[in-house]
Amino acid sequence: MSRASLVPALGALGAVVLAGCTVGPSFVRPDVPAAAGYSHSVPPTGAMQSFAFGGDVAGDWYRLFRSDALDRLVRQALANNPDLQGARHGLAASQDELKAVAGSALPQIDATGQIGRGRINGSELYAPVNSLSATGNRYELGPSLAYDLDPFGGVRRSIESQQATTATTHDQLLDTYVTLVDQVVVTAFDYAATVAQIDVTRSLVSELQAQYELTQQLENAGKTIRSDTLQAQTQLENVRATLPDLEQQRDAYRNALARLSGQTPDEFRMPPLTLADFALPNRLPLSLPSVLVRQRPDILAATDSLHAASAEIGVAEAARLPQLTLSAAYAQQATALSELFTEPGGVWSAGLGLAAPLFHGGSLAARADEAKERYAQALSSYRGTVIAAFVEVADALQALQHDGDSYTAHNRALEAASANRDLAIEEYRAGKYTELQVLTAEQQYQSAALTQVQADVQRFTDTAALFRALGGGWWHVPDRALLGAADVPSTSHADRNVTTPSGNNHE
Repeated sequence: MSRASLVPALGALGAVVLAGCTVGPSFVRPDVPAAAGYSHSVPPTGAMQSFAFGGDVAGDWYRLFRSDALDRLVRQALANNPDLQGARHGLAASQDELKAVAGSALPQIDATGQIGRGRINGSELYAPVNSLSATGNRYELGPSLAYDLDPFGGVRRSIESQQATTATTHDQLLDTYVTLVDQVVVTAFDYAATVAQIDVTRSLVSELQAQYELTQQLENAGKTIRSDTLQAQTQLENVRATLPDLEQQRDAYRNALARLSGQTPDEFRMPPLTLADFALPNRLPLSLPSVLVRQRPDILAATDSLHAASAEIGVAEAARLPQLTLSAAYAQQATALSELFTEPGGVWSAGLGLAAPLFHGGSLAARADEAKERYAQALSSYRGTVIAAFVEVADALQALQHDGDSYTAHNRALEAASANRDLAIEEYRAGKYTELQVLTAEQQYQSAALTQVQADVQRFTDTAALFRALGGGWWHVPDRALLGAADVPSTSHADRNVTTPSGNNHE
């Protein structure tokens, strides 16, 4: 082809490329929910805890409990937890997949080579067979090029879909991070609560042991009967029998912390931890609903999954339209190695290919319909995720509202049970109460003491649940600490925090 003939061909090619479009819907984030709050109940505003409406969640919110031991447990888990490390590698793999898919939009250049020996006859030149006969070697070496012009945006939509899929993987990493921090904090609370229950039970065992010994002395002095001594012993042994179960729970929580920290129970070293080590945060943040949908990792993942499903509609629609491919090749061909890279040995070709689907048994139309249904499915999943997130926040708010009342009531009950027990012991020693009355007072005190511990730890657990429900503050965590060795994807969390979803759903 002469240079003069190439000009109009390239002009026509450029017109085709410029006329190209991207089929399928352009993704628009779903509308921000119009809800002004999470529930009709009023969150707690008493002396124990209050709320900062519109407040931001700190990335290291667990430090608000003012426990150095808890801080160490969280840092250890973030450094060594296998699930978090696996999520980071998964993100890195997804980013590599995105690079691979994005490369398909560029020209594909390959090097080809061939060494062979063969025989030809006249049929190669459309002549009688016996008109030509040649046997010899053949050498060929040169580059080739293939370029999908993508006139209808099928390749671009596939890249868009992979970008959204990579963003979803990033969101799942965020969720793994936030969940891990929450699990460590809550498990540490449970461990400390069990230790407190063990301390209460051991104290009761000590007191019941003294009571039992006193009853024995009174029996020996003839001031009480044998049944009183047996009742005291029964009460002592029943309370003592609860210790193994509590100690097993304590060990189970310790082992759970070891697992979260990426260590075996034998390797793990549990720092001293009691409920007294924790301080209850006085003021809690409460994100606005419009902000929550931009911060919760599960909502972000649902949004990006919806985006990927939207892009797949364009991929399916583009597959039903013609495809244009530009191809070119250059090679040096010769029958002897010494003839390679000479002017007579150079051959080349260039062309524009067109492929249009005519009949595929309805499969392409079915794929397009499937993509639309997958989008509708993803949209329903997104709506369900948003509702579940609002319910989780509302549950945490209502739990905190009731925790304050419950804690106050349990504390009053414990004070009353303690005073009643002390009075019963004094009256028993004075001979005015029976052994049964003393044991009844001891049982009431034991029950009040254990439930007071549970009420105490419930406030800490529900406070942590609120931080988790509000997104865990991951947007304030440095990229290196959050993503580890993985790079930040194009939809980084820095961008998430300033992007406001807007617009309507598309069909």
